[in-house]
Amino acid sequence: MIDKIMASPNRALITLLSALMLAIIHQYLFYGKELGVSYPIFVILFYGFMFLFARDRMRPLTMINAFVAGVVLMLALTFLLYDNKPLRILNFLVVPGLIILHMTYLVGRKQRQWWDIGLIGTALDHLLPQSIRHWGTVASIVVKTGGRGLGKTKKTVAFKVFIGLIASVPILIVVVALLSSADGIFNQYLSGFPEWLNQLTLTPGLPRMIWILIAGVLLFSYVWGFVQPMQYEAEKRENAHWKNEKTIVAVSEIEEREDVSVNSIQENQTTNKILSDTIHSQVYRVPLRLDPVIMGTMLLVINCVYVLFVLVQFSYLFGAGEGHLPSDLSYAEYARSGFVELILVTGINFFILIIALQFTRSSGKVGSVVHQVLLFVLVGCSAIMLYSAFIRLNLYEQAYGYTYIRFLVHAFMIFLALLLLIAALRIRYTSIPLIRWYIVLSLTAYVTVNYVGMDKRIAELNIARYHQTGIIDASYLASLSADAVPLLREFAQREYPNLKGEMLDRQANFDLGEAESSWTSFNTARHRARLELSKWRME
Repeated sequence: MIDKIMASPNRALITLLSALMLAIIHQYLFYGKELGVSYPIFVILFYGFMFLFARDRMRPLTMINAFVAGVVLMLALTFLLYDNKPLRILNFLVVPGLIILHMTYLVGRKQRQWWDIGLIGTALDHLLPQSIRHWGTVASIVVKTGGRGLGKTKKTVAFKVFIGLIASVPILIVVVALLSSADGIFNQYLSGFPEWLNQLTLTPGLPRMIWILIAGVLLFSYVWGFVQPMQYEAEKRENAHWKNEKTIVAVSEIEEREDVSVNSIQENQTTNKILSDTIHSQVYRVPLRLDPVIMGTMLLVINCVYVLFVLVQFSYLFGAGEGHLPSDLSYAEYARSGFVELILVTGINFFILIIALQFTRSSGKVGSVVHQVLLFVLVGCSAIMLYSAFIRLNLYEQAYGYTYIRFLVHAFMIFLALLLLIAALRIRYTSIPLIRWYIVLSLTAYVTVNYVGMDKRIAELNIARYHQTGIIDASYLASLSADAVPLLREFAQREYPNLKGEMLDRQANFDLGEAESSWTSFNTARHRARLELSKWRME
């Protein structure tokens, strides 16, 4: 069936109708509703839509494709499983971005490697120019389908009229605004239109129809930008250049086989040599690399400063970890002093490491050893700085409690530590593809943060701090998402009854959301929280 669709002369029409069907499902799942189980459902349907109608453009599937698809699906499932608001907002932006990059890698007009930075540019090219170019394709399909009984001239006229109507809309908006400002009576006549438009807008189904049409056009134009991508003039000239070169080479080989005159052979050999040099210079361009002496000097100077800083840190770093702070410093002063600066310096060090490992020319055996030693020193100093920042944040949390931001900063520092470990391995084993490992680790770390249960973990840590200090911020605990409700209910029943009132105040919001939501907005964490709070009120 799929092969028949690919070979059908009505493939564009079938794709457009399927895009409209997917748009109908889209408006049913999302129009006026909160995100829930609808999100992973639509992600799966969109992947199926792209696979069905752009299959002939798809490159062979590999492990990285399965990995990225798994990451996308797991992040989409968080809208069903968890209720953390910051991560939901972030995933709402991250998931479409990953899908766009994945589709570009799978079926893009330029088959780039998945770690190539140029993949982002190609993805933007497919998202905007390639898609916008096919808005007119939608109009031509509609005119062609609706005007089957019309002659070619009438179809052309109808298509031009349709384009003219669309093009006149922005001009009319500007002109009407100017005329309304210029003449008060004209403005009074126009003032009656908003009431009519409001009545029209309230007509059942009209907003949904607009939603479906816009979504259908966007979905079709996006997939059709992969099926029939636009080739730019520079690329056409480059392709023509290569075709001419191949033709010349082929002709020269034929002439050699036919034993033409010696002069012709010499001319062809000269031509082939020139072409070979040209191809070699175009394909095997030497990438820009930094001089190892310059980079080594920079590393030496930077490491001297870092080693001095680390020696100063050792004077009180580990003592602070045991609760012995420097003189005249409170917990807050110690924790806040230099924390942001240490994280920024560590980030700068990562930039230096990537430049030194990826974009520096190799030197002799002795130079390579010196280069590795300097990089190891940089990694070691970065690790100690990161550990210092980690201790400072621990002290601050012990004194003031655990929050979203502090939890995420902790997770980020663990992530930086893993990046440092990979960098250290890359220094020793030069065959390790650093950028690829960083990309895989970044996606894995982000999925882990989503599934670790941040709200529940924050509640557990604050409860443990309450057991040690007797201090707790009940209002902050009550503001956590539905993920933490079962744990907080158990804590309030056993140890902290004052939390019950603040927790029950949230039930009205949960009940209101449940009354207004449909199955498409179903979320397991919110459902479980409603059940827990309902039982609590009945006790």
